[in-house]
Amino acid sequence: MNLAAARLSVWSLTALMLSGVTLLSGSGVAQSGSGQLRPAQSKVASAALNSVFDKSRSAALRIEDCPPVAEDATCKEPNGIGSGVLISADGSVLTAYHVVFGSTRLVAVTLDKKRYPITVVGFDEPHDLALLKINIAGANFVPLAPQTPKIGQAALAIGNAGGGFLQPKTGTLLGLDAEAGRADFPPGTLKLNAPLAPGDSGGPILNDSGQLIGITSYIRLDTAPTAGTAPGVQSPGKTLPLPAVPVSAAQQFSSYAVPVTAGSPLLAQVRAGLKREAPILGISTAPSLTEGLTARFFRDLGLGERVGYVFTQVVKGGPADLAGLRPLVATTFDDKGVPTHATGDVITAVDGQPVTDYLEFLAAIRSHQVGDQVTLTVVRDGGTKPLSIPVKLAPRTVSLGQVKP
Repeated sequence: MNLAAARLSVWSLTALMLSGVTLLSGSGVAQSGSGQLRPAQSKVASAALNSVFDKSRSAALRIEDCPPVAEDATCKEPNGIGSGVLISADGSVLTAYHVVFGSTRLVAVTLDKKRYPITVVGFDEPHDLALLKINIAGANFVPLAPQTPKIGQAALAIGNAGGGFLQPKTGTLLGLDAEAGRADFPPGTLKLNAPLAPGDSGGPILNDSGQLIGITSYIRLDTAPTAGTAPGVQSPGKTLPLPAVPVSAAQQFSSYAVPVTAGSPLLAQVRAGLKREAPILGISTAPSLTEGLTARFFRDLGLGERVGYVFTQVVKGGPADLAGLRPLVATTFDDKGVPTHATGDVITAVDGQPVTDYLEFLAAIRSHQVGDQVTLTVVRDGGTKPLSIPVKLAPRTVSLGQVKP
């Protein structure tokens, strides 16, 4: 999703993976206890969408990431909340992969409040799509659209944001094949102006015929930033948190969904049991070090003259750990506690491709597959001769392991 930080400066972007780990109650998202579309939304919604919601709501699900049974047997306090949708009468369910990532005990809640354990059938993490299965028979389900939707069409979303339960939100399709501008968000998404929020992740996007056209993935805040304002990206929940920055210009949310149709090759793959994880090195960094670092930063800390990606944590037993990569560690400080010298590795290239910050590094790694070997160019402790370090990429589930500084 992009190799140049300058590309992000076209707009100020706050991207929020819609995980239910942090619900945005009081965020201004219209809700209705009756489950009917609010008057403020009905300007966009047609009578057809009201009918679609009435017919389709029982096919939508609340998905709970539950603690272990020993800690919370009835899942009174789930670790996270997302959404999903039944696409067959025998319990096949689509959701966003980030809703289920890292979960060991998943439960689906239907409109009648019945609860069903979830089995993960297949997933594609780079495209943020997962196919699940619950043990149910004769369930209401939504049909898959036979073809790609068109820009300008009305759309209905059903989800669980802000403490709501299977609530509707409506909007208009603004774009097809949209890009998020960074490699840890899915490519080629549907863009719409429905006011979605955390908790809606994984829920259905339906057309006015009640057919499934997409699965909710993320939202973005577009602004016209003032001079000197850097773009900010935030991903609350289970994804890597990056800082959001204040903006003073007018802001507008856009919502994005993974496209799904009856003939989708991606859907066919996850139905066949595909389980594709994103590749990682098993390193992470402090939010303040993800972008905007200058040559002076590296020079003043004794890290050399070349700008690159620095990291502050390594996953124990992960690829970076096994390859002997060294995180950034401050060794001396001034009287105000500001680091004046540090040791560690600065990654300046991946397979010869220069990287100067987190986003460029991420894009270079995500262009590969799990199991691929890449060669990192590394400046260690400010040395004048860069090192070439081969590393075999691992699946992102490695990041759930123990992290050491």
